[in-house]
Amino acid sequence: MTCPARAPLIASLAAGLLFAPGLSWAGRPSETLPKYTFLFDAAYVHSFLNHAYGNDGENTQLIDKLYRYEPGGGLQGIIIPDARVTYQLLVLKLQYGLTDDLSLGLGVPVVLATTVEPRLSWVPGDYMWWLGRSYTEQDFWDWAASMGQPRPGTFRGNRGALSDIVLGARWRFSDRIPALAGTDLRLAFATYGVLPTGRKKDPEEIVATGTTTWDLHFQGELGFHLGADWTVPGTDRRLTLGLDAFYEILFRHRYITPQGTINPLILNLAPYVGDSYTLDPGDFLGAALSLEAVLARGPVGENWLTARTENPESLPPLLTLTVGYAFTWLFQSDWQSQSALWDWSQEKLWRPGYKNRLTAELVLSLLRLGWPLQVVVGYSNLSWIPGRNCRATDTLTVGVRAPAKFF
Repeated sequence: MTCPARAPLIASLAAGLLFAPGLSWAGRPSETLPKYTFLFDAAYVHSFLNHAYGNDGENTQLIDKLYRYEPGGGLQGIIIPDARVTYQLLVLKLQYGLTDDLSLGLGVPVVLATTVEPRLSWVPGDYMWWLGRSYTEQDFWDWAASMGQPRPGTFRGNRGALSDIVLGARWRFSDRIPALAGTDLRLAFATYGVLPTGRKKDPEEIVATGTTTWDLHFQGELGFHLGADWTVPGTDRRLTLGLDAFYEILFRHRYITPQGTINPLILNLAPYVGDSYTLDPGDFLGAALSLEAVLARGPVGENWLTARTENPESLPPLLTLTVGYAFTWLFQSDWQSQSALWDWSQEKLWRPGYKNRLTAELVLSLLRLGWPLQVVVGYSNLSWIPGRNCRATDTLTVGVRAPAKFF
């Protein structure tokens, strides 16, 4: 039923399903918290995906067409997957201002649910003389079931599973440069690393996916960011331009090879690939541009919060809109197993490519009104501007932020 080199095509859905920008710092590329200030952040992230971009930038399916042949005979038919994927996450973040120009951060992403619908259709193949017709879809799956191979169904899982926890820091070093003192230009360096707390996919499931950084594909495992923002003169400090250049690393990991315990005809790969294989997904390199616009500053009311603030006018404005564009270059993946043919069948699905991401974020800040709370709505889009060798994931985020200072 399945050639070993072709089998992973349907399993390729196991990685790269989600781009969920939820673990970065709030605010501008150089923004840090005031000294001894905490910022609590909780956000619900809903991500959805139903197509990808191929090696020529063409719109393509998440899973290749699967050509099924009679053992030693003609074409039984073609399985055409039209997979749809949704992720739901709760992203919890805590930031702390160690000094006015240095902030530390902790991000804890929890996957609430994952759904993968394979949505398989069928194109009949060659005329089979012993049937007097071509295989129908029901014929094919009845034949597969007779050998212990079930028809792939919808995957639902990862409820309450951790993804990789993120630790990071941001230092606004322009505060230490005398030539930039009093100017509208600010520079910062940020770095982060992940703890491997995510769950790898079940190797025996066809369309299952895990919760690791690689599975979600939203960032690397070790990242370095150089950020700058500039408040545009003559705009009454209502417009700020931002730039963030980054390099992010994904490390090599070892995975267990499917043994075919659930899908004996599709995922019995161990005899060819070996009991395990390693994967280096390749790194990310890119830059992001942003424009922040203050839509409404809002009044500074007389309340307990403004009374305790040295400069109430410095409190965040009532309503802010930030729009952005990010370009991410994707490096070549490297799979290593006992089968060079299988390695290439995987690597060609994750060849060098790029993503074009558009973002928008609206922040309603109630601090000036005496409520230490911000409501955030964000949207990230990878499907409007085509990319190359990437998945076109769109993400909606709704969350709240609460600053606090205890002494």
